Amino acid sequence: MKLRTLPVALVAALAPAAAHASNALEFPDNGVAQFSRGGAWLATATDPIAGHYNPAALATMPTSFGLGMNLVFQTMCFERLGEDGQPMSYDGTQPTAPSYPRTCNLGSDKPRFVPNLAFAYRATEKLGIGLAVVPPASNGATDWPDVVPVTVTLPNGSTTELRKAAPQRYLGLKSEGTILFPTLSAGYAVTDDLRFGVGFIWGVTILELRSASIATQQASSTFDIAGNDSRSKINVTDLFIPGVVVGGHYSASDRLDLAVWYRWIDRIAAKGDLEVRAPYYETTGIRRAACVDVDDATGCAEDTRSTDYGEDLAEVEITLPMEARIGARFHVPFPAPGELQAESFRQDEHATRDPLRDDVFDLELDLTWANNSAADEVKVRFPANTIIVRGIEAGTVPGNADRPTGYQDSFGARLGGQWTAKRNQLGIRYGSWIESPAVEAEYLTVTGVPALRGGFGGGVVLRVGLVDVEVGYQHHWNAGLDNGGKGKLRAILGTGRTDNRSYHTVNGGRIEQHANVFSLGVVARF
Repeated sequence: MKLRTLPVALVAALAPAAAHASNALEFPDNGVAQFSRGGAWLATATDPIAGHYNPAALATMPTSFGLGMNLVFQTMCFERLGEDGQPMSYDGTQPTAPSYPRTCNLGSDKPRFVPNLAFAYRATEKLGIGLAVVPPASNGATDWPDVVPVTVTLPNGSTTELRKAAPQRYLGLKSEGTILFPTLSAGYAVTDDLRFGVGFIWGVTILELRSASIATQQASSTFDIAGNDSRSKINVTDLFIPGVVVGGHYSASDRLDLAVWYRWIDRIAAKGDLEVRAPYYETTGIRRAACVDVDDATGCAEDTRSTDYGEDLAEVEITLPMEARIGARFHVPFPAPGELQAESFRQDEHATRDPLRDDVFDLELDLTWANNSAADEVKVRFPANTIIVRGIEAGTVPGNADRPTGYQDSFGARLGGQWTAKRNQLGIRYGSWIESPAVEAEYLTVTGVPALRGGFGGGVVLRVGLVDVEVGYQHHWNAGLDNGGKGKLRAILGTGRTDNRSYHTVNGGRIEQHANVFSLGVVARF
């Protein structure tokens, strides 16, 4: 019997990696100001994080520093269904066998922290330089249980609760790590009203992924047999992911600003190591204990490490979609300040834009596009049949465990703005966004739900001297995905098929998601 197994989960943190809601698994946005406005900020762009999100605007801001953090509370719940649309049974041959329960991600009551920082230097009247370090504006790490509580009927008719194999284990168990996109950029004012900018990205990815797969399966099987499962953990790293952002900003009048933005970034090509634990479950679906004594492995799950065969044998390749965005901002300026009032404002060496100082209110509309269809597959490769898996007779790791994503291009709209409650002291922000589906329900998975989705929220900014203290909030809604039990994703399989995929699909069912996200930060302007 051969075992061919490795983690192939598509992870929120792995998905296309800028920070735009048009992207398959992200929301708008990093930076408290744009987050509070529902991401409608492209033509506003008055904080140093514009170094990544519209570098053209660096030519309109003073030297400044920004530090922010999103705190994400996310809930995802998955209900596994068979092809008949009914809850899938643990054992399709036994009419009284329990069904997989509805299962939700772990830690939904604890925040995931997603930080960002940026610096802008106004070199001359026409030139601004910036450095922004941003992660994906995603829901952060994803963690699902490997066992779930199930009520089982005993032979004597009584019932008991056992912790049995989780329904989503082949789609993903855990994904966490670090993805950062440091961006060095510059913005230049061609005229007083027209600016262009460009930024160069040096991306970094460090990830840990876990999922389950199947050792062997008969052609007649239409359900899972947990006793044939293994659990895989992969750690991969890519320390250089090049990319570029390009932006433009035009002040069409004293009340209308226009902006464009484009981003391209190379694929993630990460390498690292694999650990396989097998057999992971008893035939009853109860998790086995890990072996302590490798010389006496009876009844326990043994570990196999790829490092025993060489370094960096795991290869993961993920395409990052290009993105584009256009925006228009209407704003109503305050009257010119009197002499005494002007003296109380920050004195800038060069001309700058500052909504809290300059505008009664503004309203911006941005339209977004992401080429998600280019990321239609995640590649996961190993040297074929090189790594021998302990705990499984003649078990080896295959060369190919690629996973289709089913992604499609998505389009989005963002509408938001700011009202100045007290000039140069207090502003109220508001915004909403919506995005078209980025995947068909047949390809649903548990690392994100890129269905029809959106959000709404707001925030406040309080100016204390040179520092703006900012707070924002968004509620994210999601239409969910439901394929009625007819999914298209198959588990990685050892023996039984030449393509090393299970006979039956493992993502039949429905998944739902919602999130509450808070954003906190400060921006200091000098």
